[in-house]
Amino acid sequence: MLSPFLLTLAVSFLIGIGLREYYEGEQKFDTFGTVRTFMFIGMLGFVLFQLPEIGHLAYLVGFGALAIFLALYYANKIEQKKSAGIIGILIGLLTYAAGPVTLLEPPWFLVLIAISILFVLHSKGRIRQFTDRLETGEVVTVCKFLAIAGVVLPLIPAQPELMGGWFGRVLDVLPVTPRQLWLAVVVTTTISYAGYVLQTYLIPRRGLVLTGIIGGIYSSTVTVLVLSRKSREAPAISDEAAVAVLFANAMMYLRLLVLIAIFRHPLIALAAPSLLTLAVAMLAYGFWLWSSTNRPASVPAPNADAAPLHRNPLELTTALVFATMFAIISVVTKYTLDTFRDLGLRVLSFVVGFSDITPFVVSVLQGNLGIGDARVLQAILISTASNNLLKTAYAWGMGSPLTARRVTPALTGLAVVSVLYALLAL
Repeated sequence: MLSPFLLTLAVSFLIGIGLREYYEGEQKFDTFGTVRTFMFIGMLGFVLFQLPEIGHLAYLVGFGALAIFLALYYANKIEQKKSAGIIGILIGLLTYAAGPVTLLEPPWFLVLIAISILFVLHSKGRIRQFTDRLETGEVVTVCKFLAIAGVVLPLIPAQPELMGGWFGRVLDVLPVTPRQLWLAVVVTTTISYAGYVLQTYLIPRRGLVLTGIIGGIYSSTVTVLVLSRKSREAPAISDEAAVAVLFANAMMYLRLLVLIAIFRHPLIALAAPSLLTLAVAMLAYGFWLWSSTNRPASVPAPNADAAPLHRNPLELTTALVFATMFAIISVVTKYTLDTFRDLGLRVLSFVVGFSDITPFVVSVLQGNLGIGDARVLQAILISTASNNLLKTAYAWGMGSPLTARRVTPALTGLAVVSVLYALLAL
C-alpha cells in the first residue's frame, strides 16, 4: 500500500499547488480549499476505498458527502454574487478519485490525469484563443469525419461482393477492396488535417519558413505554389520564400514515409534510407541557403501570416474527390501494369508526378497490383522526381526570379538523383 498511498499524496499535493497558483493569477483569494485540503481529499478517497468488505460502498458514501459540502459551498458563493465558476469543485472531485485510480490502474494513468488537470487549468488563455478562432462549420466537419472513420469504416465490407448490387460489381473492378479505398481516404485526410490545424489554429502567426514546414504536411505542392506567389508579390522575401519551399518539399518525403508505415510497413526498411536521405539533403540545402543569405525579417510579405490553405481537408467533398481520384488511378495503374509491364509503370509514375502524387502513392502501396517492394519504391521515387519538376515550374512561372534560381538546383538535382537511384539501384 505504501507506493500507491505516497503517489496519491504527491498527486493531490501537485493539484492543490496548481489550483492555488491559478487562483493567485486570477486574483481570487476567497476560494474553496488549500493545498492541505486537497491532500486530505486524496487521502479520504484512498482510505475509504480500502476499507475491508465495505470499501466500494464507503467510497460512494464519502463521494456523496463531499458533493453535498461542495454544493453548499457553491450555493453560498452564488448567494454572495461571486464568480459562478466550478473549476475548484470539479478538481476537488477529481482529486477524491485519485486513490481508487492509483489502486486499480498503472501509476502512469494517475500521473496523466494530474498532468491533464494542470495543463488545462493553466491554459485558459490559449484555449480561449483557440476556441475563438474555431469556426462552427469546422466543428461539424470534424463530427462528420469521426462518424465516417469510427462508424462507417468498420461497417464497410472487406470484399466488394459482400456489398451486392451494381455498386458492388463496380467496386469489384478496382484493384483495391472497398475497405482499403475508404481507409486510404481516412488516413490521408487525417494527415492533411493535422497540418491544416497547425497552420490555421495552433500556430496562426508565423513566418514563411514555418509556413513551408507545416504546409508540407498538408500538401507540399499547394504550399510551393502559394509561397511562389508570395515571393512575386514581395520580391524582398524571395530568399526566405525559397527556404520555405525547400522545407515544404522535405516534408513531402517524410509524409511518404508515414504513408508507407501505415499501408505497407514491411517496405519501411527498404524505403527509409532513400527517402530520409532525400529529406535530409533538401533540409541541409535549405539551412545552408538560410544561413548564407540576408533574410529580410523586417520586410513582411503581403498576408505573410495568412494560412496558405483555404480548404479544410476533412470536408466531405474533399474526401469524395480523393476517393474518386484514388479509384481512377488504381484502375489506370492496374491496366498499365497488365498491358505495358514495368516500363508502363515507370512512365505512369513520371506522368502522375505532375499532379498530386498522394492518390497514386497510396494505390501502389495497398493496391492488389502484384508488384514487389522494390518496384513500389521505384514508382514512388519516380513520381516524386516529376513532382519536383512541377514545383520547379511553379517557382519559375509563379514566383520571383530570385526564388526560382534558389530552389532550382535542389529540386532538379534531387529529381535526377531520385530517377537514377530508382532505375539503377532498384
